[in-house]
Amino acid sequence: MRRAFQIVAQIVALAALAGCAQGGLSGLPSDQQADARRVERYFAAMGPMRAQVVQTWPDGSASTGTLDYVPGMMRVDYGAPRPMQMVAGHGHIVVQDAASGSLTRLSLSRNPLGLLLRTPVRFDRGIAVTSVQRGRGWLQLSVSEADNPSQGRLTLQFADAATGLSLLGLDGVDARGHELVLHFTGWTKVAGFPEGTFNDPQ
Repeated sequence: MRRAFQIVAQIVALAALAGCAQGGLSGLPSDQQADARRVERYFAAMGPMRAQVVQTWPDGSASTGTLDYVPGMMRVDYGAPRPMQMVAGHGHIVVQDAASGSLTRLSLSRNPLGLLLRTPVRFDRGIAVTSVQRGRGWLQLSVSEADNPSQGRLTLQFADAATGLSLLGLDGVDARGHELVLHFTGWTKVAGFPEGTFNDPQ
């Protein structure tokens, strides 16, 4: 009997989670909906941008690099100690290891970055906001696939000042439990990027 009760409880919990995910912003209080809309407007206003990035790896080590971004596409060139190039967009991620020359290709449909690289970034088009937290000078928002939240979670951290929002970092976990942690500094607008910047590494 106890085992049966546990199974029923799990089914109810999963159904509730699915219902929340499919509801987009509808399950959030009005102030959190307003914060989510601010995040949408932040990404809608972003054009070509460049930032410095630090990626923290699961073993605690870190790599620094430069991030180039246009809506729907991003490229990160990492320096020491792990020289790599990562290009994400058009439904996939390609990573080239500079030391070995090896290429790794992954689908964005199974990676939390795919939630960030949709154009436009909207929370009523298959993305569900699962959490909004706010403090003095900061805002944090977590999202997942609305119809399949088990595919991963992406948490975005922003500085929140009188001048508006600024993306400070992201923490993503994919369907296999692999974590991606990036921190950004020095966002600057650029006129554009050279042709081929967002081509897959060769």
